[in-house]
Amino acid sequence: MSSSSAPTGSRPPTAPWGWLALIFVVALGLRVGVILVDGSYQDPQSAGAMEHRAIATQMIEGHGFSFIEKWNGRQLTSVQSPPYPTVLYLAYSAFGVDAPAAYFSAMVFNAVLGSLAASLTFLMAGRLGGDRLTGLLAAGLVAVWPTQVFLVTAAQAIAWITVAIVAATWLFYKSLDTGKIGPWVAFGLIGCLGALAEPVLLPPMAFTGLLIFVWKSKLTFKQRFRNAAILLGCAIVVLGPWTVRNYQVHEKFMPVKSTFWVNFWKANNPTATGTDRIPATPEQIARGEDAGRQYDTLTDAQKAELMGKNEVEREKIFQKWTTTWVQENPGAYVKMCFVRLGKTIWTDPHHPIGRKPAYLALRAAFLAFVALGVVWVIRQRWRLGMPALIAGCALLMYTLTITAARFTIPLEPFVMSFGAAALVGIGRRRLGTGLNEPVAEASA
Repeated sequence: MSSSSAPTGSRPPTAPWGWLALIFVVALGLRVGVILVDGSYQDPQSAGAMEHRAIATQMIEGHGFSFIEKWNGRQLTSVQSPPYPTVLYLAYSAFGVDAPAAYFSAMVFNAVLGSLAASLTFLMAGRLGGDRLTGLLAAGLVAVWPTQVFLVTAAQAIAWITVAIVAATWLFYKSLDTGKIGPWVAFGLIGCLGALAEPVLLPPMAFTGLLIFVWKSKLTFKQRFRNAAILLGCAIVVLGPWTVRNYQVHEKFMPVKSTFWVNFWKANNPTATGTDRIPATPEQIARGEDAGRQYDTLTDAQKAELMGKNEVEREKIFQKWTTTWVQENPGAYVKMCFVRLGKTIWTDPHHPIGRKPAYLALRAAFLAFVALGVVWVIRQRWRLGMPALIAGCALLMYTLTITAARFTIPLEPFVMSFGAAALVGIGRRRLGTGLNEPVAEASA
């Protein structure tokens, strides 16, 4: 893959560990400060833990990884995968179920992961093609970017997914550059842990196991085969036990979650908006209200059909409803795909936050970084194979199934890196210092 060739004559810059430590501390301070000011940790409903909370509670009560469904009571479940329910389970064990301290500790855990993602962005940017100043600016941007800061206030796995993407991208290219086995093992384990939390990362990890045989690098065929085998082993170690458990529980192959068709239905039905929200009326928009969710549109007949069914049976029902609607309304489905793509990269007007001027301004800045940064780094011959694979698979999945503007948050370190490259390059051009400032010869 030509996009994986390194910028001519450059090596990753030496990591300025003092600066990276400072970025970590600043990022952590901002995130903990926002957690304290926001105060959502004091209210279980505001903490945004969703199914994670319900599953962790069942684990505390000794019912295993289960969920109480309104359709069929308590069942062993796969509506979420293990990572974040386990985080909440540990927090509940330490402080009590729904205790403010439990949610605070979970959010601080998010803050640590988010701060780590900021510092690791320097290393990732360096492997992609950036120099020291570009990497530091990229890391600083991730440290202070509002959506990166505020994401920690929800007891969800977004920070986990973000740091997994950044670390996996860095380690992937470090392994290609050095040929060493250690970075590749770490890449496989971290990438699979990310996929365990977010199934949209499964295709990139699977494709990497195949593309490693043709990816442009100095690896020998023996090293490529070794890496493919190691990646398969990492998938077996990380994802295998959960997949086996799911088969034993549901009697069906289910690598991560059991929610594909229900999510597909939420964004592809007669009242669909492309997300899980229903259309907001002009009056609700004016008042800044939330119109509700797609589950609210279920008819009595549909509810009766779902009642008493387990997760697999419900998935079959949602699959039937969705495929029937798509077959009967192919034009509407195609139109909805474009709507979803637009909402992924811009905003959802049916979401109260998505209508706020400050949020719209932030999204505009994000898109400016995308437009300017991608053009710049292509001209500078950055290595974009892995970012393109991860972002491309994610955007394709969101376009075809269901989306939300927040789904791009784990991709923001890529965008911050590209935007930083453009800002540094333009600044040097205006100051007359040249575009290709030498970088340190030591590897990050």
